[in-house]
Amino acid sequence: MLEILNVVVRLFTWGFSLYRWLKKREEFMLLLSIALWIDFLAAFTQQPILTCLGLSPDATALMPLLSMFAVIEAVLLITTSFFVLERLKMFWGALTVAISSLLGPAYILAGVLLNVSPTVLMAFPLLFLGIALMLAGYALVKEEVGTKNIATLFPLGLFLLGIINVTYPITIRTSVAPYLYGLGAVFRAMVFVGMVGYALFHVVPPKSISVNLPPGAFYVESRRALKILIDKMQQSGNGVLITRSSPQKMAFTFPVFWITRIISGRISENAMAISPTDIGILLDLVKRHLEKGHSLVVVDSFEYLVVENGFESALKFLLSLKDIVMNFNGTLIVITSPSLYSEKQWGMISRELEKLKLE
Repeated sequence: MLEILNVVVRLFTWGFSLYRWLKKREEFMLLLSIALWIDFLAAFTQQPILTCLGLSPDATALMPLLSMFAVIEAVLLITTSFFVLERLKMFWGALTVAISSLLGPAYILAGVLLNVSPTVLMAFPLLFLGIALMLAGYALVKEEVGTKNIATLFPLGLFLLGIINVTYPITIRTSVAPYLYGLGAVFRAMVFVGMVGYALFHVVPPKSISVNLPPGAFYVESRRALKILIDKMQQSGNGVLITRSSPQKMAFTFPVFWITRIISGRISENAMAISPTDIGILLDLVKRHLEKGHSLVVVDSFEYLVVENGFESALKFLLSLKDIVMNFNGTLIVITSPSLYSEKQWGMISRELEKLKLE
């Protein structure tokens, strides 16, 4: 049963990666989806899976095939990692991919011609694949997925699978091998769950870079200003709105995070419901949109965050949000009023935000 689940998980992981590529047309996702397809095919070179399927090919014919699949997948993963890390166009990055592409198949050919043992034949390909999996996990966390959402399970699972592959030459003949096989199934499940989250979370680049607002951190007291800002964001597709108002009555062209306890998760193409206590996740999501080119963040729910998290935690969130926006030379606007806070609290807020007239 575990073997069949292994195959199914690999297939659906590839399917969701292909879906992500078809939806967003990211170049690195094309490479990654091909690598995951090779990973799916490689499942049919493993004896336990074939036995479960009622197949019994010559085991000696499977080892070179499994080795070659491992090398191909590793080269694709390394290429993907260097692309994500923006190292592929550098000389050493291109050289690493080239050398890997040459040495991997050469090692397998030499092993087959010299009739080496299966353990020796698999030693380099699986070590190579393990390193590539760990590199891919690191690159995706650092530059693409982040660390505070369900999609993080995808690169984390890749990294952990890489560790198992690296230990293969040492552990394959030991009593811990069956346990590592079980752990591998758990890590593949992590990869699948994370890939589902990653494939379905859609960060849309803005249609227009400019929103005709000065960079900095501001507050406005007028509710009419919120309508002006929403109109600006709707026309340009540029901006991130954090609000207490339900976004279900309007088709937004920009990302909206609805702060609510009623539901959670995506509710439309550009709207997501998130718990008021998940402010760490919210920061990470906003950052990912700023990384894609959005330059305006509007907060229409700060006093609610104060109620749910306490003033100190909410202020820390606001300061972190300000730092993130400033790092991208963007504009942060908080819709709020001094009357909602104590004198001491407002003094701390007003030191961080300038008043902006927007009429």
